[in-house]
Amino acid sequence: MYAIEEINNSTELLPNITLGYRIYDTCTSEKIALMSTFSLLFEDENPTVNYICQQDQKLVAFVGHLLSSITYTIAEITQLYGYPQISYGALDPVFNDRINFPSVYRTVPNEYSQFRVIIKLLKHFGWTWVGIIASDDKSNYQASQELRKEMEKNRICVDFLKSIANSPPFSHISAFETIEVIKDSSVRVIILYFSISSLTNLLSYRTSQLISERVFICSVALDIVIESEFTELYYLMNGSLLIALPRGDIPGLNDFLSYKLWTDSSENIFLQTVFDLIAECSDVVLDGVKNVTCLKKHRIKEYLLQEETITHRIKHTIYMAVYALAHALDNMQLPIELWSSKEMSKIRFKLNYYLKNLHLKTPSGEEFFFSKEGNIPGKFDILNWIINENGTINKIHVGKFLPSSDRLIIDETAITWAPYFEKTSQCSEMCSSGQRRAHQNGRPPCCFDCVSCSEGEISNSADVETCVKCAEDQWPNPTRDQCIIRVIDYLSYEDLLGYILSGCASVFTVLNSAVLLVFIKHRRTPIVRANNQNISYILLMALLMSFLCTFMFIGQPTGVTCMLRQTTVMFVLSIAISSMLGKTLMVLAAFQATKMEKMFRKLGRINISVGVVFLCSFVELIICVIWLSLYPPHVESDNKTVPGKIILQCNEGSIISFYLAVSYIGVLSLISFAVAFIARKLPDRFNEAQHITFSMLVFCSVWVSFIPTYLSTKGKHMVAVEIFAIQASAAGLLMCIFTPKCYIILLKPELNVKGKPRVTH
Repeated sequence: MYAIEEINNSTELLPNITLGYRIYDTCTSEKIALMSTFSLLFEDENPTVNYICQQDQKLVAFVGHLLSSITYTIAEITQLYGYPQISYGALDPVFNDRINFPSVYRTVPNEYSQFRVIIKLLKHFGWTWVGIIASDDKSNYQASQELRKEMEKNRICVDFLKSIANSPPFSHISAFETIEVIKDSSVRVIILYFSISSLTNLLSYRTSQLISERVFICSVALDIVIESEFTELYYLMNGSLLIALPRGDIPGLNDFLSYKLWTDSSENIFLQTVFDLIAECSDVVLDGVKNVTCLKKHRIKEYLLQEETITHRIKHTIYMAVYALAHALDNMQLPIELWSSKEMSKIRFKLNYYLKNLHLKTPSGEEFFFSKEGNIPGKFDILNWIINENGTINKIHVGKFLPSSDRLIIDETAITWAPYFEKTSQCSEMCSSGQRRAHQNGRPPCCFDCVSCSEGEISNSADVETCVKCAEDQWPNPTRDQCIIRVIDYLSYEDLLGYILSGCASVFTVLNSAVLLVFIKHRRTPIVRANNQNISYILLMALLMSFLCTFMFIGQPTGVTCMLRQTTVMFVLSIAISSMLGKTLMVLAAFQATKMEKMFRKLGRINISVGVVFLCSFVELIICVIWLSLYPPHVESDNKTVPGKIILQCNEGSIISFYLAVSYIGVLSLISFAVAFIARKLPDRFNEAQHITFSMLVFCSVWVSFIPTYLSTKGKHMVAVEIFAIQASAAGLLMCIFTPKCYIILLKPELNVKGKPRVTH
């Protein structure tokens, strides 16, 4: 009414043209809306379909309705006749279909824009576990299903989607069932997609504690509740958030409502009816010409001061709908004669083109236009629903959504929450740093368990899906929320194991050196000369080198130590075993009398034992040279064997070469053992075949047990096993062969003579 009166009084917009209107109240009934549409089309209160009484029609467009369902009913008729229709509240995306609804326009955004606001609002507060309650009408229920799909795309889980029937007695039954679902759910945020009647049914069960623990996010459809009769039930909605149409300026409307409209109500039957409903007057008493008397007249003034009336949200969409039509008509620039002619019915077909291309400024200076879907950009306000004890409802502006930048701005300090609401709504508690989500089978993605990150992985932020793997030289700290530098590990002298092994090597080196000095000092004594003096020196030097080689296994591995330590040890041990074999062959050669044995004696005269040592050790030398040439050992780092450590170790280059070298020593040991076993009972005061047999038995036992132990250990312990095997086998040879001789040389010198020892009294 105000918009049309303002346009008719304007000298710039549609000059010399007066707009008229007819207003029908559909009472939110699709049936009444249908009949009202026919009445307007056929200009008859009791219309006959497809029969027009008035030949000169003046109807060019429809404005309405607020609800999507009624807008749809009206549009099914208006689109048949090509009438432009502008709705001021229908958000249903069905009207995006420009084939079935080519001339339906809306001064509100479409539903998908509201979806974006709801999802951004949920993300802003971190609410990932929600419920949806919708009325069972086609528009709201379909919108709630579409919203659910959009939420799932954005990783927001919907625990339930319940519908409430609009018609009794099903409305009460469905409301009761919905309350039971809410009781059993851990959801703390519920989205409402229904009208005020469904809300009243839901709240009628007065489950105040249950409702107060939750916060409601209300769609635009509930924005009209402010104009409904207030009941105490709505106290339960305190603290809810309401998505509302943006407020707009309508200059002069407040004065129009407060003064002119109030004083002219006695002359306007439509206004009298509206005010009677607002003031709850059963009888209106007219005092004089322009005065209305009512016992509850003050309620009209309260209504005029309410938030919607002052800030103009829904009223602004109606205002812009009327102005959009007026500007489109003005842009057509039709001659005045055409407005009063029979050609006026053609105006509506041209009007659709001008509405599509309409651009104008709102009173607040914002750009107004229709998108290709026939709606305006999706700008919304976020309101906080506050209900006072005196029954008044306040809608506090706490945020807004700007479609141009796709931003949601929220002032959390301005929000008053429900008394028992905990400000969280999640199926599972947020995982802390050092943990990741583990989905619970059979439940929505938002329901998960928190498990620690796997070895080698961290999460340095809360609530992550997957953990991040640390770099090769790093390892997680105990809480697994940070990568730290790995500890470099090797057998060092500072380790207890390295300290003990190096100490043992030092002791055996000293003992070996002492035995060598004893033999050198007593080199002219019978016991030294009888046991192949030169071979004894070679054997002692080989054993000394074996003990010294163990120091190459201790300390940080380098390229040089890795290349030399295995090959040197293998070659030195081969010399030692070859020396034992040479000693044993000399014993056999000395006591056998066959031709073959005579030949060995001749060979003995040319020092066959030295030849055996040279020949046998030379084979091992060839193996080691080939090994070093083709597959040289090198330093490598192992970060997988021991968690949190980088093990510096020597890669042997070719494991086959390593075991071939060890196997060759094993073969020499077995041959030496066999020959010594044969010669163990030959007569001689200084025959050491028995000692050689026992020493070979010790040597073979050590290296046979070394192989499985070596394969079952890793890192520095593997190195320690090999050092122990080297020291144990070398020490066995030293003790078994040279201890009896040193005993005689140092403690029983009377036995160290040629022939039978003399007995002294």
